Amino acid sequence: MTDTTEEADTIGDAVTCEAPFPIVTHRGTTSLAGRPPGATVDDNLLVRGSSGLREPGGSGSEPPPPDSLPRPAPTPLTRDNPGASGFNGLTHRDQLLAGTGEYEGTQLSVEPPDVPLCVGNGFVLQAVNLAVTAYDRRGDRLVDPIPLNQFFRLAPFADPETGTINEFTSDPKCYFDPEVRRWFLTVLQADERPENASANTRSHVELAVSKTDDPTGEWNLYEIDTTSDGENGTPEVAGCPCLADQPLIGTDKFGFYASVNLFSFEGLQFQRAQVYALQKSALLRGDVPNVDVLDVPLLEGAGVSLQPAIIPPRGRFEEKRRGTEYFLSSVIFGLSEQRISLWAASNTRSLERCAPDLELDQVFVPSQLYAQPPPALQKPGRTPLRRFLKRLGFDEPLERLNTNDVRMQQVYFADGKLWSGLNTAVGDPERAGIAWFIVEPSVRRGLDAWVVNQGYIALDDTNSVLFPAVAVNARGQGAIGYSLSGPDFFPSVAYSLLDERGAGLVHLIAEGAAPEDGFTGYTAFGGNGVSRWGDYSGAAVDDDGSIWLAAEYIPDLPRSMLANWGTFIAHVSRDARDPEPPCR
Repeated sequence: MTDTTEEADTIGDAVTCEAPFPIVTHRGTTSLAGRPPGATVDDNLLVRGSSGLREPGGSGSEPPPPDSLPRPAPTPLTRDNPGASGFNGLTHRDQLLAGTGEYEGTQLSVEPPDVPLCVGNGFVLQAVNLAVTAYDRRGDRLVDPIPLNQFFRLAPFADPETGTINEFTSDPKCYFDPEVRRWFLTVLQADERPENASANTRSHVELAVSKTDDPTGEWNLYEIDTTSDGENGTPEVAGCPCLADQPLIGTDKFGFYASVNLFSFEGLQFQRAQVYALQKSALLRGDVPNVDVLDVPLLEGAGVSLQPAIIPPRGRFEEKRRGTEYFLSSVIFGLSEQRISLWAASNTRSLERCAPDLELDQVFVPSQLYAQPPPALQKPGRTPLRRFLKRLGFDEPLERLNTNDVRMQQVYFADGKLWSGLNTAVGDPERAGIAWFIVEPSVRRGLDAWVVNQGYIALDDTNSVLFPAVAVNARGQGAIGYSLSGPDFFPSVAYSLLDERGAGLVHLIAEGAAPEDGFTGYTAFGGNGVSRWGDYSGAAVDDDGSIWLAAEYIPDLPRSMLANWGTFIAHVSRDARDPEPPCR
């Protein structure tokens, strides 16, 4: 493609191109408007279930040998939470009963929830796998949960009479960009359930961009074709047409980025990862953006699930090399590893031109040991669904919680460093823990990086912590939110403070009220004793530098027949501190 005008002198100036980018379309507008808060609906959809797309590998697969496990000292746990508060977020019952008009009664039971979170301008936006809602900072809902399919103006998720999926969606992500004061929300989409895909099935990333800094206002809708079969302007990737699984999002000064893992519709086999880079200024104007698609080499298992970096309020994007967006990934295919991977997409300013030309570089960074995590145990308690199944002849054990694998979780670029974490096995005895990393990148003379600090969060005995989400403010003060479960705990929510010196105590802020008792782990529904959990938690930095965290747990709230998961949203102030150790 060639320019028909000179390159824009400032970011945001429109540049007219000779040909459009058919891979992205503008689909109109939407809003969170739905049923007003507090309206009631009939609880009549409690027997329809769908487990969603199951990730390959991860917990429940062959464990790493005992001599390849990290063995950190247990992290002390406290129930004191000075400077922190919180409230219940979306539950399984909320997402199941969401919907108005033609969308009412079209949701299905889904595990796991997936728990993205974004905050800004006095608002808290939360999504789960099939629904989204907004709160004020006090935790008051501003609108009742709305189905993601309704928000994105897609067909209802399922047929209310048969339970057949009409238009499959999953894996929501959101981010409030503090520089441009706009909200970004994405979801994976496929024309039908991936396991039933045909030769004509197409896959997309649905993208919504708010028109103002108010998420309850109007949004522009975009659709990115990620089928990667050479049709509709997509690149042709061997093994595709493909589903673009678990889109991971971030922005820099010039671009919006969605990293995806491509799975062939035939057999749902992993093919490769891709990064979709979109012109941010065009998205903010409501125009169709310039696009560049970056193919990601596998590189010994590092080229999977690249996590784009996001910045906090008053943070700074990397502008060297004509704009650079950083990504972190782990090496996920081995049983244990002592490297992580830094990626840099440079020349992002070229997204302002009609022929973007980004370059993707990679370097391995030596790190602490991490290993594929085992499923998490949980404390015994009341399990009504399990008891009901026993009456039907299914003698189900108490479920364990899936910890998936060692893929890198959410990444913040703050104080000149990249902050993130992942699930890992720790022992002895073997259980799930968290490995966290603080990495300083450099692009001055080629791509380079080094670990500034790293460490583990691990409980004693066989109690586990899982699915970390890291958020760090511009001063380098942050927190890690996660789920906590084990023989001594029902699934709960906890957090640890984080700065360059390391991670602090385990703060138990929301104690679970019962065991996980959802359908995906039970053999009656095709499970293997390990319930879906996660697949990720959420964390965000507010305008004042405080930290918000969201994770899955089991609340003392009304449940549905097939699942009892809920979420908790915690708010950690800038002044939160761990207690000083006693003098000796």
